[in-house]
Amino acid sequence: MASSRSGVSGLLRMTARISSKEACSTPIKPDAAELRKTVEDCDEALVLLLHERARALETLWSLEGPADGIPSAELSPSEMDRVKQAHSCCKEEGRSSLSDSAIVSVFQELSRVCSQIRDSVAYLGPPATFTHQAARSRFGLNAIYLQCDRIPDVFQAVERGKVGFGVAPVENSTEGAISQTLDLLATTELQVVAEVCLDIRHNMLSNADLHRIQRVFSHPQALAQCRGWLQANLPGAEIIAESSTARAAQLAAQAKPEEGIAAISSLLASELYDLPVKATSIQDLSNNMTRFVVVRQQSPGGMPDTQPTGDDKTMLVLCMADRVGALHDVLHAFQQRSVNLARIESRPSKSKAWEYIFFVDMHGHYKDENIQGVLLDLKQQCSFVRVLGSFPFIRQPSAHTSRKT
Repeated sequence: MASSRSGVSGLLRMTARISSKEACSTPIKPDAAELRKTVEDCDEALVLLLHERARALETLWSLEGPADGIPSAELSPSEMDRVKQAHSCCKEEGRSSLSDSAIVSVFQELSRVCSQIRDSVAYLGPPATFTHQAARSRFGLNAIYLQCDRIPDVFQAVERGKVGFGVAPVENSTEGAISQTLDLLATTELQVVAEVCLDIRHNMLSNADLHRIQRVFSHPQALAQCRGWLQANLPGAEIIAESSTARAAQLAAQAKPEEGIAAISSLLASELYDLPVKATSIQDLSNNMTRFVVVRQQSPGGMPDTQPTGDDKTMLVLCMADRVGALHDVLHAFQQRSVNLARIESRPSKSKAWEYIFFVDMHGHYKDENIQGVLLDLKQQCSFVRVLGSFPFIRQPSAHTSRKT
């Protein structure tokens, strides 16, 4: 703080010194060394002031949060007016050689940089969904989160620069691929920079005692994954589908104990909605996992800017040529380069009837020599190839299928 105040004081002294010279009636020959020193002092003071501004904003956001929950990358109308008013005062005193648009552009860039002080993350909401849980496990509690009602909204928030990152489910170990996420990965230009694997644990949450539960709310997938437990422990309860496990928890939290309403949801939902846990890990299969992708805007040049770690995964999307043996040739390219395929998934291309695109997860980083060779081969054999991202490989625990009752 002391150094910042010193910088402010120095800047004010420099301003006064320059102003006094300008006000002098006798022309003074410019001294190059002194002018260079003035520029250097201004730069040092500006850096100190920028750091002080950033710290003040971070503290302010931690106390009350930015508008709409996300730091804006654009100047607000009131901020724009304040900047223009300050510049107008400088012009009236004859101390400005910059245009209004130049000053505004500087502050626009400053606003954009300051909006990135803390990670801003869009996720499929509402709060306490498993996607929210995955986002928190990746970015921590200090990040600023934006809940979205739909997966396309998550991608759109990142595309428009409203947030720096987006988190969306891409695959469940019992239900398979999340087709909407795959389609968006193929049709947008966002880059996958990480993945999160979450061990899905369903829990019975309610204000009522377990034996008094009459209605159970949850997402259809969660209800299906807990069918055995429900039949064994709450055979007479009415099962009601909701839009998400988090929404089910919200409903259960609002109910009185005598209403006998419960939700199958996460422990995070219990924490956020102050909803008592009546039973934990009630899913029928213990190997229920969901994989999430973390996306951000594409780096300059269109290729991932992550660095190899020695244990990485690369995601591709490709469209094979319409000819006999195309699939065989594509698979042979991986085999020939000793590249292990972790996953391959097909989806309709949506641009041509009966045309399919393929999503491929392979071991290795796109900068690795053998991966570069595979990409070169694929570009010769396929009508379309794009690297979605390279990131550290996450080892998943061995699957086992014990039933819990």
